[in-house]
Amino acid sequence: MVAPAFTSQGVGGVVEEAPERIWEGRVGRIIGTDEQGRPLVDFEGNARGPRVARKVVPLDSGTLRSSIESGRPVELRFEEGDARLPIIIALSPSRAEPPAPVTASVDEGSAPLRIIEGQDELVLQCGKASITLRRNGKVIIKGTYVETHSEGVNRIKGGSVQFG
Repeated sequence: MVAPAFTSQGVGGVVEEAPERIWEGRVGRIIGTDEQGRPLVDFEGNARGPRVARKVVPLDSGTLRSSIESGRPVELRFEEGDARLPIIIALSPSRAEPPAPVTASVDEGSAPLRIIEGQDELVLQCGKASITLRRNGKVIIKGTYVETHSEGVNRIKGGSVQFG
């Protein structure tokens, strides 16, 4: 099924064709403001230049200015999946304020469990070994030698499994 084509006015009143749909979130940056003081954002995969963004988070002029100056990342979603219609839904913590790990107890008397969260990707690396966790659910394990041990069943499940 082909999506209906439509046009829109971008920054500066330029008429453009509808781009490919983006249904997942993207990390972007606020790079400036337009004449009305609305934030202009750019993000990976945006070949058409800055986009005027709506916002669902409080963004006063001081926060806006510091976000532009620091290059602070923002989380974007897109209205109806349209890359021309970005919406700022969250500001990433500034570099001066790293996110605090969340701690919780697994059960009574156990040591606290530390949960570390990443926006788009979390990488644990030691030398040539790494484990990468991605927002889309993909897990990548790399190493010069990978070994698994199990006292019980060591099960591999997936929609398909490839060896080699």
